[in-house]
Amino acid sequence: MTAWPMAVLLVVGSAAGAGQLAAQSVPSAASAPPGGQVVLVDSTGKVAARPLSETIMLVTLAGGVVAPAQIRPVYSPDGRAASGLATWHSGGSVLYTSDDCTSGAHVHSPSLAGVRASTQVQTAAGIILFAGAIGPSITEGVRSILYDTGCASVALRQNGLVPVVTTVNLTTTYPPPLSFQ
Repeated sequence: MTAWPMAVLLVVGSAAGAGQLAAQSVPSAASAPPGGQVVLVDSTGKVAARPLSETIMLVTLAGGVVAPAQIRPVYSPDGRAASGLATWHSGGSVLYTSDDCTSGAHVHSPSLAGVRASTQVQTAAGIILFAGAIGPSITEGVRSILYDTGCASVALRQNGLVPVVTTVNLTTTYPPPLSFQ
């Protein structure tokens, strides 16, 4: 091979290599946050939460506390899911150190890394989100448990709990139906 074709191969090879390097670099525009973030909106048009998954939402509460809340589809009277509509989910429990579900509220610590402990309970006033503290779980003497069906007296010691730091009535603060926008 003569010197001229060898030089052409070398230049073409260098240009191809440079193109590959340029293709692998990240342009500065890619580091900007996405323009239209998906949010969960309530029936009044107010942003209620940001999605963590299809059914777990991150709700910002008083004092900047961010807690996970669950949603479920809205169903019609004939049992069919309504397209694009959701409501708050309930069915959790809150454990209390008092005999009557009035003080010393605790929730179970989650197994999800980095997700604050929380639970949702249906009450006469609406679905209440109970957000737990961040930190190690503790063992506590439980005297009553609040369920969707009401308060039940118990006497037990339970581990894996964190104290409740704040609550919010999801039904009145962010009235359903809910939808993603």
